[in-house]
Amino acid sequence: MRIVSSIILIIFLIASAVRVSPVWAQKVGTSSMQFLSVAPDARSVGIGTAYIAMAEGARALYWNPAGLTRTTGHSLVIDRVDWFLDAAHYGAAYGISLGSWGYAGAHFYMADMGDFQETRVDHLGFVDQGGTQVYNPGLTGTTFSLRSWVLGLSYARAFTDRFSAGLTVKMAHESLWLSEADAFLFDFGMTYATGFRSLRLGASVMNFGAPVSFGEDSYPVPLRFRIGGAVDVIGSTGLISFREDSRLTASFDLIQPNDYDQQWAAGLEYAFLQRIFVRGGYQHNYDIASYSFGLGIRQPLGSLGVGFDYSYSSMSDAFGAVHRLGFSLSID
Repeated sequence: MRIVSSIILIIFLIASAVRVSPVWAQKVGTSSMQFLSVAPDARSVGIGTAYIAMAEGARALYWNPAGLTRTTGHSLVIDRVDWFLDAAHYGAAYGISLGSWGYAGAHFYMADMGDFQETRVDHLGFVDQGGTQVYNPGLTGTTFSLRSWVLGLSYARAFTDRFSAGLTVKMAHESLWLSEADAFLFDFGMTYATGFRSLRLGASVMNFGAPVSFGEDSYPVPLRFRIGGAVDVIGSTGLISFREDSRLTASFDLIQPNDYDQQWAAGLEYAFLQRIFVRGGYQHNYDIASYSFGLGIRQPLGSLGVGFDYSYSSMSDAFGAVHRLGFSLSID
């Protein structure tokens, strides 16, 4: 238990630094690598990203590496996010149980902003095209692409039948055409089953690392501290006893970012026969994110489990909606 106490102390010391540090107490527009803040998976967004205590299997690698301990065999997830202005995000994660050695996982996440046309001030003006003067808004005829990615390796361990902790080591890269940067980052996480019905708690520190430099300037990465809980309101171990194969789970997360004011997220997930899932959630104090909905299907095929997830996120009238699709595969 001494190790457990040390891990808890480290996480909350880091969380305190996020809250009070004058260097990190930056606000909107002052952190780089914002693609790290975009949630990749449909299940978590379907419940408003209130997922820190519910994270399990390969999906836990983005939110809370301690959730890897809820992997019975192999877990694979593949996700796609249709982001704004034809941009897209792709993610893939894999987790495995190592028996008495603990749990391990890896994930890769990429943001593809598409192709852009280069413009320059010295190309502004009228040009002759077949004897007709046509205005050129600065186009040079050169195109370029913007892509960013992160690769992470995780390890988690259950220290007791109630307490688990995990660590992720990540390498992130962001390209801004004329400038690019790399960052070496860490995620820390823990989960705790209280023993009261199905109530479980979780906490994580995401993207902990040094500022990254673009040219002569340096900027912090989007550091996040999350703490939250989840409980089955209805279910076999819920606050209200119900059939074993169906449940209604409520979750709540409190989030402290280094580039925004404090936020919170809440969500509900109803599982019917543990095969059909209906979700809803809400994110408070975000610039454009608000409510979200989601659906999921799970189909066992012997020792295999195949699943599909979809989520819809309302992102204000100006940006419309964001859709996420996910595929999952588990092997017991």
